[in-house]
Amino acid sequence: MRIDRTHRPWLIASCVILAVSIAIYVPYAIFTKVDGGSAIGLFFGIVGFGFMLFAAALGIRKRYPIWRIGRAQHWMRGHLWLGALALPLIFLHAGFHFGGWLTTILMILLIIVTVSGLIGAYLQHTLPTRMMREVGFETIYDQIDHVRQGLVKEAEERLSSIAEEMAPGRGAGATVVLTYIDAIPTINEELAELSTVFEKEIRPYLTNEVKKSPLRLRDYSARLFDRLRHMLPARAHATAAAMEEICEEKRQLDRQIILHRTLHAWLLCHIPLSLAVIVLGFVHAIG
Repeated sequence: MRIDRTHRPWLIASCVILAVSIAIYVPYAIFTKVDGGSAIGLFFGIVGFGFMLFAAALGIRKRYPIWRIGRAQHWMRGHLWLGALALPLIFLHAGFHFGGWLTTILMILLIIVTVSGLIGAYLQHTLPTRMMREVGFETIYDQIDHVRQGLVKEAEERLSSIAEEMAPGRGAGATVVLTYIDAIPTINEELAELSTVFEKEIRPYLTNEVKKSPLRLRDYSARLFDRLRHMLPARAHATAAAMEEICEEKRQLDRQIILHRTLHAWLLCHIPLSLAVIVLGFVHAIG
């Protein structure tokens, strides 16, 4: 969910509601004690808990998208702004006191849920742009493993075909290559070194056998393939460039995985604690 100009009415409405709430709270707080059991405290508690229930209802709306109860984007905006507004209203409800152990736990959980929700909104607003900028080879997330397997196969095919590219032709303009390259020591040594680099560095990186391969660093990758280009004859440079591009695509797919997991990791904190807040909120209300 991107935070754009469509959020402006929600921002204005939230600020107005908060300002009116503070204007109502201050005179009562000056002349009387405000707590969760007072009339004004109950009012803020009902409104704040109502906003919390509305924010929680987004999960039900997503689970049953066929229910045509408002547009999904309106639910998302309401979830963000009314959910964030619930926290100050609950503070007004409690008179800025945490109270007993149950209300203290509830307030701490509500603060964590609100902060995690704001962090999630920030990530949803910024990470898609970063992904477009940093991941030129972006693909469907569920297909990444399949794509990486294809990269390994492509690299192996490039390696198997490079012998023909390196062998000299017979005569001017000939298209037939020498197949007996063992008789050419220089080419044999170059192929052996290339195969060693492929088996020790390129293949382990592409197959994730080495978790912290130096090839994940662009500077190291550039130096490695520059060395290969200086070692190989000019006719094999296209294959070296193709392998370098394969490694770059793998690097960007790994970056996409990191950004995708970062984008969704905050939900592991936000959703369970939100459910706990709702349950404890009912317990607190009944108590």
